[in-house]
Amino acid sequence: MKVVSGSGTRPQGKKAGPQPKVLKNPVALKNPKMQNGIKPSNEYLLAGIIALFTLFLYIHSLGNGFVDWDDTDYLRDNLVVHHLGWEQMKTIFSSFYSGNYHPLTTLTYALEYSVSGYQSAMLYHFNNLWLHLVNILLVFWFIRLINPKIVVASIVAFWFGIHPMHVESVAWISERKDVLYGAFFLAGLIAWCYYLREQGSYPAQAGRTTGRKRKLYLLSLLFFILSLLSKSAAVIFPVVLLLIDFLNKRRFSSKQLTEKIPFFTLALLFGILAILSQRSAIHRGMDLDLSTVNRFFTVNYAITRYVAMLFYPAGLSAYHPYPLIGPGSSGAFIYLSLLFNLILAGLAVFTLRYSRNLLFGFLFFLVSLILILQILPFGGAFIAERYTYLSYIGLFYILACLFAATSEKIRPVLPVKYTLAGVFILFSGLFSITTYQRIMVWKDSFALFDDVVRKYPENYIAWYLRASARQDKDVNGAFSDYSKSIALKADNPKAFNNRGNILSAGRKYNEALADYNAALNFDSTLTEALNNRGAIKAIFGDLNGALHDIDKAIIIRPEYRDAYRNRGLVRLQMHDLSSARDDWRRAAELGDELSVKLLKQYAE
Repeated sequence: MKVVSGSGTRPQGKKAGPQPKVLKNPVALKNPKMQNGIKPSNEYLLAGIIALFTLFLYIHSLGNGFVDWDDTDYLRDNLVVHHLGWEQMKTIFSSFYSGNYHPLTTLTYALEYSVSGYQSAMLYHFNNLWLHLVNILLVFWFIRLINPKIVVASIVAFWFGIHPMHVESVAWISERKDVLYGAFFLAGLIAWCYYLREQGSYPAQAGRTTGRKRKLYLLSLLFFILSLLSKSAAVIFPVVLLLIDFLNKRRFSSKQLTEKIPFFTLALLFGILAILSQRSAIHRGMDLDLSTVNRFFTVNYAITRYVAMLFYPAGLSAYHPYPLIGPGSSGAFIYLSLLFNLILAGLAVFTLRYSRNLLFGFLFFLVSLILILQILPFGGAFIAERYTYLSYIGLFYILACLFAATSEKIRPVLPVKYTLAGVFILFSGLFSITTYQRIMVWKDSFALFDDVVRKYPENYIAWYLRASARQDKDVNGAFSDYSKSIALKADNPKAFNNRGNILSAGRKYNEALADYNAALNFDSTLTEALNNRGAIKAIFGDLNGALHDIDKAIIIRPEYRDAYRNRGLVRLQMHDLSSARDDWRRAAELGDELSVKLLKQYAE
């Protein structure tokens, strides 16, 4: 009788020669009684200790406030989160906001706003923090499913929790989408790993019910959908499923592709939504007009920087401008980065003869970064620390596997083993101290952007950001920073507009008008400058000119409440009270409290 390999049955009677060796599936492994000196019953305790240590590092983030770096856009000025009802829910799930489509993330903001408003940031920070702690446990769980060694899962989860490159995702309220999509993404991977256990490809898993397998498949799909609704970056999920198949040595088959069709279909759909939502952010108008060749090298340099910052997280900043291209040291590093990446990839492929772990980790890292490597330019930032939130799991996995393999091979050589443990403790200590300090940089807008100026003093955006943070409390300092930003880059319409606001508040109307004119010379569609210039013209008595500017601002931006209020005031001066009331009603509908008072003052 011929025996089918992996069927889970044996012929009766005498064995017919040597039996084929069954390959061990990392996902399907049974837990031994003890690994690395740790009982399986204590695994959860170990994961909890890692989470508690991370909590100790991050607990003071609860005292941080809001920052004028998307927090104002997503919370203070986002009217849809101010009142939670069916109409708001429909708007949240059917529209883009601020160049993004992440309705589930927006829904969490609406729930928090209904409790805390925009007065206290503690609840928002608390929710970011506990989601990060949950993600640590999920990372530990996921790595335990794909690797039999507890020490590997422990190192990956520990460094995931404490690495300073992850501070931005946790301490920044507006990056709720990172910790939220990360939780559903990891949960989906875990469900997929259990789904693979139900395949029956190995004797230990033979005879499993198809019902449980179907439920796990649907659960993985559900978590993927929730992850997509939290952040569009989750579209890489089905590619990661293929990487898990690769790690498990699953044989390529039509079934392997067919089972992933729903995942790739959803990824394509949400990818199109992401492109539609962010098309206004895709542009070529950055400080450097990069050729195709230079962009290729810049992308490679970004990968190199991400790898380097894993080991040496220095120069952390909320904003990283594009590096200089051309002759000089920075240019040399940019062009040499291609060689570095080729060597790194070559080493990962070379290790295939021994293990698939390193190539899996390297590909996990690359796949998680591919959409945000500025192959197409989104905004003006070169790299962003938040983009490493999930991608670093791949690099942590490589290091943890190397650590575990080296520890096993040099077990009799105690001095070397102690040295290895000392290196791990040294890096962990460095990461912990840097993370603790970095969290305080996110305490408020001024601390955040003052840090950016210190890191990039020759970048005009750095000075602009700090000026915006100072404007409410330090007018003279803000004026100086805007002037410095303009000196570094004359084509700087927003800086001219904001400096004009300071001059206007100080009743220096002629100088303010000059700044508004300069802003509109560089960007004739800047609605804030049009509205502000219209207000100045009204002060000078040029009511028709004022009405022309404000009308144009409203045409460009139909929901610009300040423009409706100002147009109502201009029409009041033109003795058109009925039209003025119409404008104030529209502004009041958009949440302008001053227009509500004007309606009461000039009631019919």
